[in-house]
Amino acid sequence: MKILKLNRPLLAALAASTALAGAATAEELTIGVRSGAESMDPHFSAIGINVSAMKNVYETLTARDDNLQLQPGLAESWEPVDDLTWHFKLREGVTFHDGSTLDAADVVQSINRIPLAAGPDGGLVTYTRRIVEASVVDDLTVALKTDSPAATLPLDLTRLFVIPSEIALDTPVSEFNSGAAAIGTGPYKLDSWAAKGDMVVVPNDAYWGDAAKWDKVTFSEISNDSARVAALLSDRVDLINYAPPTDVARLRSEDGLEVFSGSSVYIFMLFPDYRDETPLVRAKDGGALDSNPFQDLRVRQAISYGVNRDAIASRVMEDLATPASQIITEGFFGWSPEAGELSYDLDKAKALLAEAGYPDGFQVDLHCTSDRLPMDGDICAALGPMLARIGIDASVNATPRAVYFPAQSGREYSLMMNGWGSLTGEASYILSSMVHTKIEDGSYGVFNHFSYSNPEIDELVETALGTIDEGERKSLLEQAMKVTMDDLMAIPIVNLSAIWAGDSEKLTYLPRADEDTLAINALPTQ
Repeated sequence: MKILKLNRPLLAALAASTALAGAATAEELTIGVRSGAESMDPHFSAIGINVSAMKNVYETLTARDDNLQLQPGLAESWEPVDDLTWHFKLREGVTFHDGSTLDAADVVQSINRIPLAAGPDGGLVTYTRRIVEASVVDDLTVALKTDSPAATLPLDLTRLFVIPSEIALDTPVSEFNSGAAAIGTGPYKLDSWAAKGDMVVVPNDAYWGDAAKWDKVTFSEISNDSARVAALLSDRVDLINYAPPTDVARLRSEDGLEVFSGSSVYIFMLFPDYRDETPLVRAKDGGALDSNPFQDLRVRQAISYGVNRDAIASRVMEDLATPASQIITEGFFGWSPEAGELSYDLDKAKALLAEAGYPDGFQVDLHCTSDRLPMDGDICAALGPMLARIGIDASVNATPRAVYFPAQSGREYSLMMNGWGSLTGEASYILSSMVHTKIEDGSYGVFNHFSYSNPEIDELVETALGTIDEGERKSLLEQAMKVTMDDLMAIPIVNLSAIWAGDSEKLTYLPRADEDTLAINALPTQ
């Protein structure tokens, strides 16, 4: 099997050929983003907002196009040479921002650095966990040996950001944040970065691919949705991501503005804590409970029946979301056609709670992100009354992501709500990293912060990841997904749309299903 170089999507090619007319760079571009990078270390965090920012400066071994189809990245081809070994052939003539030439040693060093550089969320370990040895075959060929047959390795390596081998394994985050170590191969190079402020990038004149189209791009973090829209309306920014669904109709009606939207991989979900003793659940009178109610499937089913997904999709999300019944987007590789559709039924919810021994319900603190994805705080607020109708008094806490994710990984919460997306385009990613029992070496369950464990799912997932035959692997993943949904490990709510809005006289934007906001996807109109 050999993967040949693919073209960018036809839409991008047509837009570029008609709009750019051979110009090398246009002018400055300012983008208002809901969330900026946590740091400029590409190996520190796997959170989507961080990965999105990194892609403007660094590149990965393999890549995904705007529709998440696998395509060459820094590796132009790859092939398995035996059951446990893959060879990746690098592009010739690629240079880093410091002028050094990309070679196989850079890839090996980057792989070896990932477990050492991981932040609180586990960093990129989940993407390289199958690799037991990385070695140089020749200057442009890397050999990767895995612990077992790894059919999904090329998919996983769409998150392997490559940096020069001269950057030491123990280089601290501060060196990247200052720009000293922030050296990639991307179409733009870092000019400056400030936490909670601006990331400024300028063209990489030696880029191996299509030339950068803007003289300078500033990504300004504006976490408040209304403030971000106001910045676009007042011409302080040229493009915004995560345009709030409640403002889409207004933005579409404004002269000189355009809304760019497409389907998204992200799904809002409720995550219960499965520990025997969970900290933020109480009896209805505020006293202690004998056990953790979330360990009872009937309680999880009751919560699911109590969530009015249609109302959230139509009213809260202004019809820019769809009800979700699985933890991955319908149609993804591994989505189960056998799993049932989740419905809204208050009577069933109340009956199940009573059957589980909670006829009067109980109290719980519900924690959600407030600034991660569009309307997350609003959905959190809507969930409170919905749970109250079935007898669960939920104290709603919409929390900034900078507080929420460390607390979640620190097991401080009992019931959580945030968005999750299977960014590799197939179920193996979410099943192996979030659903599988957490293994302390990071091999599985790196994002399972909920103490969930199901040996049946674990076995199916591990078998699937070692199965080369695509049909067999799909069947195993579908089985694992059905068991996951039958057990309601997480309770899906709605599948989002990806929405940007911008100055139509200055640019057009090519939407991505992973919701990454990339300077290369903003194409000048003149």
